[in-house]
Amino acid sequence: MTKSRFSFLSVVAVACGLVAGNGQTLRAADNAEEAPAYHPFTAGAEAGTPGFGGSASWRFADHFGVRGGFNYFGYSKNGNEIDGINYNTDLRLMSEPLGVDLYPWAKSSFRITVGIMLNQNELTGVVPQDPVFGNTFIDINGTAYDSASIGDLNLKVKQQPISPYISIGASYYFDKAKHWSLSGELGVAYTGNPEVTLTTGNPGSVPQQDLNAEATQIEDTASKYKFYPILRIGVNYSF
Repeated sequence: MTKSRFSFLSVVAVACGLVAGNGQTLRAADNAEEAPAYHPFTAGAEAGTPGFGGSASWRFADHFGVRGGFNYFGYSKNGNEIDGINYNTDLRLMSEPLGVDLYPWAKSSFRITVGIMLNQNELTGVVPQDPVFGNTFIDINGTAYDSASIGDLNLKVKQQPISPYISIGASYYFDKAKHWSLSGELGVAYTGNPEVTLTTGNPGSVPQQDLNAEATQIEDTASKYKFYPILRIGVNYSF
């Protein structure tokens, strides 16, 4: 009887040992599969108010990182009225944001970004020599000029080449390994005063002082909008 009891207890002890061992192995495996708080490198495609493009970032420490990107968007419109004159316009948004990221919480994707945008943003417009949209006579600085005599009226509006910006952003990860994510960013850039130039197809047909005065009126109107909103969403891969 004693021998049987001893054998039974031995089997139970061995079984408990195996269960405990398996439990530790499973826990070790689970811990091994746990994703890190973040992966240091991220690249992705994005779309938003600055245009379509991509970005790349490097989170080199728990609380700090750097990022860069490229954005582009183009749009054309005929009969775009600017200061009472109808232009055929082409808009080009092209910029390269460069920023430093601050992560207030080490294990969170939430960030505050401060940086600059390198701008090649530009609006060009032309009033063709052949009258269109009713532009038989063009009012430039209060004087009516015959469009046939001045040739094409050419407009160029350029933003300042460098714009400081600040934004906040965060990412939502699709998978437990934290490789794929959807990101969002909200901020504002200071674009300053634009540079406006007006020229004619027939130089000298319009006094330069009238062209300069007309350009100044357009600058004054555009200068009311010195801040440009930044809203971006993106799909990213981290590694």
